[in-house]
Amino acid sequence: MEKKEKEGIIFVIITIFIAGALPIIIKYGTGLINPLFFATFSSLIAGIFLLVLSVLKGNWKILFNKRYFPFLLLIGFFGITLSNICFFFGVTLTSGINSSILLQIEPLYAIIIGYILLNEKITLKQIFFTFVIILGTLVVIYREEFKVNWGDLLVLLTPLCWQTAHFFSKRLMTTHKEITPMLIATARTLYGGIFLLILSNAKGINRYDKLGVKGILLILLFQGIIGFALHYSIWYEAIKRLNLSKATALVSVYPTFSIALARFILKEVPNFYQLAGFGVILLGIFGLSRIKSEHREKNVLKNSVA
Repeated sequence: MEKKEKEGIIFVIITIFIAGALPIIIKYGTGLINPLFFATFSSLIAGIFLLVLSVLKGNWKILFNKRYFPFLLLIGFFGITLSNICFFFGVTLTSGINSSILLQIEPLYAIIIGYILLNEKITLKQIFFTFVIILGTLVVIYREEFKVNWGDLLVLLTPLCWQTAHFFSKRLMTTHKEITPMLIATARTLYGGIFLLILSNAKGINRYDKLGVKGILLILLFQGIIGFALHYSIWYEAIKRLNLSKATALVSVYPTFSIALARFILKEVPNFYQLAGFGVILLGIFGLSRIKSEHREKNVLKNSVA
């Protein structure tokens, strides 16, 4: 396996651990403050934190370069603003179980976008192991009841928003070497957070007084710096090195880690479905990690972002 491929998989593994821990943090945070307020300020904290780092590195002006600015805005809009709107409204209309299951469609979106728009080489073996990972995840989060309603459609749109943002991110990083993963993460959180701030102000749900509460401020800082800033920076390092479809399939196992972490903290014994699903997922990860990230043509992404 090439060094670039190994590095990408390592970044994906780190992403899995961070993403897997976030549901516990987010559940705690949204129990204290409004979900939209939580998403808005944790995103803004991440964006400001990363912007400061960009200023220190001396490449912050790229964020406002008219050549890239429209695409960076789209990354923020789809990656943070629209995805959060779809998810938060969707989960109010459907069950948490349905939400967890439906989010696992993301690797399928990644395969379609990767093949059609990013010219990635998709093999039958990759499709097979992607479905193996999805199957294992569904086994882990299996419950007896599964009902479909309009909220499910909004939840299904959430990973499509993420993948749309990843598409623009991958193109920018591939065609413009000055665009780093950290700059993409900065744009996603900063611009996405600004869009959310405008929306939350329009709806009149901002509770600025909550920022003075120590516990709430700490959870916002943790989610912003670790959950968003570090998480996204590492994720973009991964997709810079790997095919988007492969990286997405690998990282899609994070709900399994979420459940395992919750079980460990709560001292509960894993059930049969969790153990069986985990075994299936490991099989899928092993198979997928051995497939090299390739493109259908040598000179991929010939058309640079204008």
